[in-house]
Parts: sequence; C-alpha cells; structure tokens
Amino acid sequence: MKKAKKCFEFFTMGGSQRWEDVFFYQKWRIQRNYKTKQYRLLDNWDIRRAEGSFDDCYKHFLTAIEIHQLSRQHGHMVIMLHGLADSKNIFKPLWREVIKYGFMVAAINYPSTYKRIDSHVRQLDFFLNHLEDVREISFITSGCGALILRKLLYFDADWKKKIKLRKIIEINPPSKGSKFWAKVSRSKWLKKLFGPILADITPTGVQRIPEYDKKYKVGIICCHSLIAQFCKILPDHFKNYTPFFEEYIHGDIKEATKINAKTLTVMKCPDLASKCVKFLKEGEF
Repeated sequence: MKKAKKCFEFFTMGGSQRWEDVFFYQKWRIQRNYKTKQYRLLDNWDIRRAEGSFDDCYKHFLTAIEIHQLSRQHGHMVIMLHGLADSKNIFKPLWREVIKYGFMVAAINYPSTYKRIDSHVRQLDFFLNHLEDVREISFITSGCGALILRKLLYFDADWKKKIKLRKIIEINPPSKGSKFWAKVSRSKWLKKLFGPILADITPTGVQRIPEYDKKYKVGIICCHSLIAQFCKILPDHFKNYTPFFEEYIHGDIKEATKINAKTLTVMKCPDLASKCVKFLKEGEF
C-alpha cells in the first residue's frame, strides 16, 4: 500500500468530473480519481491536504481534526446528488438554505461524464458505508442523480443497518428517460463528450431502473427555469425536449409539485429551496 505523500497544499482548481467523493466529515472530504484510483484529502476550503491511499488520507484526516479541533458531526444529514455534467457546486444556494434549519449537508461529486450508473452506485455505497456519526439521512437529487439513487436503494447494503433514510426529494428527474439525451446519444462526438451514462438515461435505459420501495417517503419537484419556459413556446421540434409535469412522475409517488422559476437556473430559485425545506421537515410540499 502506498503511503500518503507530501503534497502541495493549495486549492484544487476544479476537477469535478475526474474526482469522486468517498468520505465526508464536517466539510472535509476524501476523493478518489476515477482513472488512477489515487486518493486525496480536501479540507473545508477545498484545499488539498494529503494524497495517496484511502487509509493514509484517513489517518491524515484524524490528525487534522485534532489540530483544527473539529467538533463531532451529529444530527440529520441531507445528501445532494447532482445531474449529468454538473458538480456539487450547483447546490450552493440550496444547501445554504437547508443548513439554516439545522440539517447537515453533504453535496457529493461524482464523475458523471465518465461512468455508467452502476459505477456511481458503487461509489455512493462506499461513501455511505464510511459515513461516521450520522444516524439519519435524506436525499435531494437533481436530474439523473435520481436514477442513481433509485438503483442504489434497490440493493441491500451494510449502511442501511445503521442509518435511517427519512426522505427523498427529486428535482426534475428523467423518470421516463430523456428525449433530449436520447437524441444527443446518436451523435458520436456528443456521446463521447457526455459519456457512457447516456445509455442509462434514455427512455429505453430508464426502463431498467427499479422503482423505490413503497416504504420510502418521496417527493418530486418539477422546476422549469426561464430558459425551459421559453422552450415551451418554441415549435414542437424544440419544445418536445422539455418534459411536461406528468413525465417527471413515476411509480406510486403522489407527492409532487410544479414551480415556474424566475431565474435562469433552477437551483437559484427561492421557491425551490423553500419547498425542499418544507418537505424535509413535514413530508409534504
């Protein structure tokens, strides 16, 4: 096993599509490079503090929490999963609002343009099995993050024996597959750009994704940005690629709501944040 080696301690300067989060504690995280399998430890400012194997990065983390006197994390953690070609940073407006109400938040990076859903499921399973001092979790997903979560929860896992799953919120889930990404997947170059996960989020691919167990409390938010709303007035050739409210619903989920945002991006919509908080607290929108 390689030892953690001294590294140049500086900001990571991005890399969200190459590094996957496998450990999180009080905003410190251990990430794994999807290709080299090398690990690195980042502090709460995303400054790299160590690199090498997972065990060595974890040992460095234990030393760091003593030096920096980090308090133990406790309470209900909300785990956020982004969509295709995004990163954890899209959730910044949302996680700031959720934290105000006493929840912990862990927005997770995964290399969505380099792997298929099954690989992301293995990453999240590893992450949850190494989640410390947390006994309750909820999930907020964006886009295809919902499909990854559905497949993750389908399998038995050790973490389910120690952590209680409370609520799930899906924001714009491609519940019946995406017509837009299906069209993109026909292009050799665009398929190479967006990666192998395209095969999983087409209408045909989504049919192979299992539904949630009925015991889970799930809510769906259809939130259209100003851009998406504009697409609705375009000719059918264009607007057909923006899903209607009914296309987001799947399984036996009854709790769903629709928001027409007044912002260019969905995550900056204040109504979206308030709906998420209400569902986390009360189980309804």
